[in-house]
Amino acid sequence: MKTKQPNLHADHRQRVRSLVQAQGFDGMADHNLLEFLLFYAIPRRDTNELAHRLIAQFGSLAQVLEAPPERLAQVEGVGERTALLLSAVFALHCRLARGDGKEKVRLETPEDLISFLRPRFHGVQKETAFLLCMDANGKLRNCCKLGEGSAEAVVVDKRAVMEVALRCNASVAVLAHNHPNGIAAPSREDLLLTEECVSMLRTVNIRLADHIIEGGGEYLSLASVRKFQSIFL
Repeated sequence: MKTKQPNLHADHRQRVRSLVQAQGFDGMADHNLLEFLLFYAIPRRDTNELAHRLIAQFGSLAQVLEAPPERLAQVEGVGERTALLLSAVFALHCRLARGDGKEKVRLETPEDLISFLRPRFHGVQKETAFLLCMDANGKLRNCCKLGEGSAEAVVVDKRAVMEVALRCNASVAVLAHNHPNGIAAPSREDLLLTEECVSMLRTVNIRLADHIIEGGGEYLSLASVRKFQSIFL
């Protein structure tokens, strides 16, 4: 007759759960928080060592959660179930970060813009362009996708920029696009598009305040770089 093998990690897991119940999540180290999350995908193995290994391999807790499921699944000890759970956590974060609730999102600084855009560019393998339309106080009216191209380029119709900004009754607008296979630096075409949109929107009293470029997970605000600031004046 087979006897049921005890779960050697049950006591440790209960101690971690008790710590969470007593102190909450805010004070937990990243690897402990990840270990706790892994409890629900890996019921009978030590997840502490795996949490440390994931963070070491990807660089941080954020980068673990941002990693595509197929990359996560390649790590020893991470199966499909675990990879999908971690990806689902990040997807939930993205949905909340997009400001889908009733509260108006206020985008006043390059950091605000980048935080808002990060979930929209995460994992995107094609160049994609957005126009963010705000009122005079920086409250977001709409974030509209202007187009989606190939891995190397996206065509932005300047007339569409004008139409979207007017339709949203914007006072301020911000362009944003990504370089999936490149770096967060403007091409000659990016700078030309920015200059043309600044001039065009100015004719209808709309200010193009910035052009955010994503590449390799990094972000660049053209309006924050001294040599490009004159474009927006």
